Parts: sequence; C-alpha cells; structure tokens
Amino acid sequence: MKMYLPALALFLFFASACGRQFEPIHYGKDACAHCKMTIMDKRYAAEIVNTKGRAFKFDDIACLRAFEQEPGSMRFVNDFTGQSAEPLLVENAVFLHHESFGSPMAGNLRAFAGEAAAKALQDSLGLHLITWEQLP
Repeated sequence: MKMYLPALALFLFFASACGRQFEPIHYGKDACAHCKMTIMDKRYAAEIVNTKGRAFKFDDIACLRAFEQEPGSMRFVNDFTGQSAEPLLVENAVFLHHESFGSPMAGNLRAFAGEAAAKALQDSLGLHLITWEQLP
C-alpha cells in the first residue's frame, strides 16, 4: 500500500497543474482583486491564474497590471469587440491606449484579438498598436 502513495501524490500534483485555466467571471457579482470594485463591464475585464491555479479577477486591465504577479502566472484579457468568445492570453493580444476610452479604473486600455480587430479604431484615432510588454 505504501508504494502507491508516492505515485498517487505525483498523479494528483500533475493533474492539478494541468487544470490551470481561465475561471469564468460572474459580472455584477465578482469583485476586482486589486481595487475591490464589482466587475461590470466585460469589455475591460481581465484575470490572472497563478501557478497554483488560483484565479484573480479584475475590472480593468490597469488593475491586472498593478496587481502583484508571481512568475509563471497566466494573464487573460477579454477582446474588446466581443468577437472572441474565449479570453485572450495577454501575450497573444494587441492593445490600444487612449485617454477617451473611459475604462472602469481609467487605465484607458482596450485589448483586441489581433491587428485586424483593432484596425478601424486604430486608424480613426491615429494610434499605434501596443504589445503587452510595451504597455504604459
């Protein structure tokens, strides 16, 4: 019996590591992990899933950026257009920043699934696309 315990522990460890994924946000109920405001606007919502699988939800991309993050955490943002049903990993998203965007905590950032999705707004405001690493 004792020889099965290490194998079981190892299996449970790997099974829990594989379970790291985006946890759905309950709009109007969940609170932002950074500013504690209720998350209302899907267009600006974001999330971090740490290495232990714990999800931290945010009402603004600026709150996600200000939150203390451990290395290896997965960071997600919603596509502002709503065309992408699944949340985007921040590394795969492109962003636009403008003072007129009016996000919940005045981060004024919008995330998009790709350049094509952001093109019309980018052109109309004369903005440059920004990657996660380039965000202000």
